[in-house]
Amino acid sequence: MVNLMEKKNLNRKRVLYATSIGLFAAAIVIAVITVIMSTKVAEGGWAEFLHALDKLQTSIQALENKWLIVLAIMGVYILRGFLPIPFPFLLIMTGVMFRPVNAILINTVGTTVVFIINYFWGRFTGGGVAIKRLEKYDNVREMMAHHGKTKLGVLVALRLVPSVPINLVSKTYGGMKYPLYDFLVASLLGFFPKIWVYSVMGGNISQPFTWSFMGPIIVLLVLSGVTTLIVNITLEKRKGENKDENTNA
Repeated sequence: MVNLMEKKNLNRKRVLYATSIGLFAAAIVIAVITVIMSTKVAEGGWAEFLHALDKLQTSIQALENKWLIVLAIMGVYILRGFLPIPFPFLLIMTGVMFRPVNAILINTVGTTVVFIINYFWGRFTGGGVAIKRLEKYDNVREMMAHHGKTKLGVLVALRLVPSVPINLVSKTYGGMKYPLYDFLVASLLGFFPKIWVYSVMGGNISQPFTWSFMGPIIVLLVLSGVTTLIVNITLEKRKGENKDENTNA
């Protein structure tokens, strides 16, 4: 049993470290690509294509009845509470249709709606299935076991660390009857970097090889990598403390 636990711990360490390194490497690669492609764009190789993208985005942003568009977007967000619609797609498309500040506001409201739907879904159903499914993720299970399901920092990290299912987290915390206000604050705090990045990406879709488009992606990758690294180090520290306590006992 001890050997099995040690193997799982070693695998978890390797996965988290590999994830961190992968995120940092991706940030570096994107930075290099941005430098190279921005030079080529400046030379005029992509000018016609980017001009067409710019005209398309300008036409979309000039559409009337913006409130109807906002309502339509909110309708899609409501569907996202029940269906696996890719979150980046929603965030980017809103960024294409509205200026960055407005897109960030709309996406924040829409994301809040998704969180609330799944929170109450878990609260009314007990969240048992969601908890069991979420605990299949070894890293998530260890985070919640060692740092408590009531810690705000854990929920912030769960929203920021890559590959953790958004809806399952919400249903789990709803099933635990976690305070709604604290749940929303921590969730939005952890998820906001993604809202900002994808909204800005959508707003700069006609300038894909510029720092305005690529810069936020690099920031998100580095932030996610740092968070993953901190989670791994924190879990290791906590395991060491538990081991010392058991030894002293």
